[in-house]
Amino acid sequence: MSHIFIKKVNFREINGLIMTIDKIRVSIGSASVLGLYQSKRFKDIPTTCYIMTYKEGHCIANCGFCPQARESESSVEMLSRVSWPVFSFKEFLTKISYLPPTKRFKRVCIQTLNYSQNFQDLLEIITQLKKNSNTPISVAIPPMSREKLEELKLIGVERVCIALDAATPEIFDNVKGKKVKGPYDWNSHLQNLKVALEIFPEGFVTTHLIVGLGETPKDILILINKLHNLKIKVSLFAFTPIKGTKLESLQQPDIINFREIQLGRYLLINQLKNVKDFTFNVKGDIVKFNLNKRELWNIIDETNAFLTSGCPGCNRPYYTSRPSGPIYNYPRNLMTNEKENIYKSLIKLVH
Repeated sequence: MSHIFIKKVNFREINGLIMTIDKIRVSIGSASVLGLYQSKRFKDIPTTCYIMTYKEGHCIANCGFCPQARESESSVEMLSRVSWPVFSFKEFLTKISYLPPTKRFKRVCIQTLNYSQNFQDLLEIITQLKKNSNTPISVAIPPMSREKLEELKLIGVERVCIALDAATPEIFDNVKGKKVKGPYDWNSHLQNLKVALEIFPEGFVTTHLIVGLGETPKDILILINKLHNLKIKVSLFAFTPIKGTKLESLQQPDIINFREIQLGRYLLINQLKNVKDFTFNVKGDIVKFNLNKRELWNIIDETNAFLTSGCPGCNRPYYTSRPSGPIYNYPRNLMTNEKENIYKSLIKLVH
């Protein structure tokens, strides 16, 4: 009981504090919806408000794909291919409080950099958001202790994401762990996700996987199946090379390869098929899904298999795709020609 009491005192103390955060980063699309940034160039607007904790300089982690990495030479204004300019936190809160009903976001998602003050900053951001908006809150965080995860749940976080990013321990080590002098460890990440599952309801713990870091389709689909069985939701990203990062010269994944993994993910998480229903060659590529042509078309035509995968209300427009294409995760419903193109690209894998 004393443990719970201490946490409640902390919550009241945070509520009673004068704001210490004066800056926050907001993705350029979200800032446009809020009226913090004037632009007419966004043809698909975000349905989630994406914000990021602010610190001077880079994150203490050193992920090879990330512009925020400690040794990255990219702009600190970037995350993936999206710009995240700095705004006044007070002005942001005012803007989100007074959004008209037609512009209201379905969710707020807080990207949390790794630095010594990140948890206290996160608590303050969440507390102030709860005062100014009733929009559901998701947080994307580095691994945190059980006590910190419990406190996030206590103050009103609905969903939590701890990103694995890599599909195998070896790739994880190469892009996030010891090989890049990063602070992260595959087993610790998995364990932290399992701890989060004990605190947040089933279906409210998420991880991200990046396609194109050197894994095979078999690698990533086996992991998706394992995570799904643990009740962890999986969001897919396509690797995006960003100038100034360690992986700036790595190519984006082939779009058909990404479509195959999207389809496999959809079949697995909806328990329509098992991994044993997929045929792989010796290289780990998919050569056959146990589907017929009609089933494939119905999935493309009637489901969200090829849309952005994430928390409810997350469409993440063009986070890993240029608007000119190819579009990896669609931020909206597919048009007829897009459905037909996906069908043509996958028909050879069905019977």
